[in-house]
Amino acid sequence: MAGILKKLSIKESLSARLLLFTICFVLIAEVLIYVPSIANFRENWIEQKIAEANIAILVLEAAPDYIVSRMLTDELLISTENYSIMRRFDDGMDPQVLRAMEPYNVSARFDIRNVPWTESVRDAFETLIFMNRENYLMEVTGNASGEYGGEIVVVFDEILLCHDMLIYSRNIVLLTIVISLFTAMLVYYSLSNLLVRPVQKITDNMIAFRHAPEDLTKKFIPEDREDEIGLVMQELARMQDDVRKALNQKDHLAKLGGAISNINHDLRNMLSSAQLVSDHLSTIDDPVVQQLAPRFVKAIDRAIRLCENTLQYGGSEVEELNVKTFNLHNLVDDVTTSLGLYENENIKLQNNIATEQKIKADNDQLFRVLMNICRNAVQAIGETGNITINGIVENSQITVDISDDALGIPEKIKENLFQPFKTGSRGGTGLGLAISKEIITAHGGTLDLLKSDASGTTFRIILPLNN
Repeated sequence: MAGILKKLSIKESLSARLLLFTICFVLIAEVLIYVPSIANFRENWIEQKIAEANIAILVLEAAPDYIVSRMLTDELLISTENYSIMRRFDDGMDPQVLRAMEPYNVSARFDIRNVPWTESVRDAFETLIFMNRENYLMEVTGNASGEYGGEIVVVFDEILLCHDMLIYSRNIVLLTIVISLFTAMLVYYSLSNLLVRPVQKITDNMIAFRHAPEDLTKKFIPEDREDEIGLVMQELARMQDDVRKALNQKDHLAKLGGAISNINHDLRNMLSSAQLVSDHLSTIDDPVVQQLAPRFVKAIDRAIRLCENTLQYGGSEVEELNVKTFNLHNLVDDVTTSLGLYENENIKLQNNIATEQKIKADNDQLFRVLMNICRNAVQAIGETGNITINGIVENSQITVDISDDALGIPEKIKENLFQPFKTGSRGGTGLGLAISKEIITAHGGTLDLLKSDASGTTFRIILPLNN
């Protein structure tokens, strides 16, 4: 328990990772927003500079001969924070110029008319990267306002643009942090209540259930919700109830099986003593004893066989398969020999399996299955009849049909045919078909009753040729 809780530390928990991922995703989104916004800010800032220059140049238009004093020129340049403002006309008129007295050198020239978006982004980040360049003057050309049209050119220090862009970037960063944290908290709170908390509840309950599945005080109570998490909770609660019932049933059956094994063991010892007495009775020369002794001996034999089969069925562990390739036709012949049908002229077993048919399975266990089914057929036939075993290979599997021409199985017995201790024939234990089905299922195949009527009974075995 401590090890699991240690694994679910703050760094490893779903809640912490959810919070970190939310913050990261919001930051990525803000970066994607910042890139075009800083480029747009630069364009707007320069357009504002052009607009101020257009207003300043109107003073020249109102002055006689388009000439203003040096003092007014300096005031206009200082108020607009430019080194020069020049308006060019489309009709060839002399340009209107406001210029500072001291000489200057232009470091870069830009035309803000019809600038591609990629170039605008590049210029914006170039300004930020190479900020604080001394005496780096920019000459920017834009459209002039007024009835005469033309273009207007301004020269200013890049440091002014850098300063305002840095303030804008700082504000964006602060706003981004606030939005990221606020959004992350909202998303975290929502997902924590909708997803993380229910998952944590499910996880804690599963851990507790694994340590003490029989503890009803830790029974999982699903929440009243109709989404996928609610469905998982409901199915988990049902699964735990089923597992708890199965464990209780298994415990009860194990205790009951132990008691039955002890009873069978003692009963078998008692029947062995009775068998010795019956053997002695058969030697007594009395007509009544000679008439009743065979029935008595037969009943004791059936009782002993029932005890032995019950002990074997209830006490055996899951047996490992000893898989190997062998000849199925020869195996059927061995069954015929073991049943004593080679010398029997009244009951015939017809082996229609191909003489070279190979199969990969457990030889001994498959022999046991065929013996169980064929022995039942012999008992059902009685004095005269036929047993036929056919085999068809298709799609890497073999279908084996075991048929007899007896009267068939009663409908009442068919319902529990493969259930243990449901006797299918007189004197039988009811374990043969149950064990046979388990063996075939362990091989990855199926064993079913194909038909049973007045014309006879057919069992069908389907097995993969190569397990």
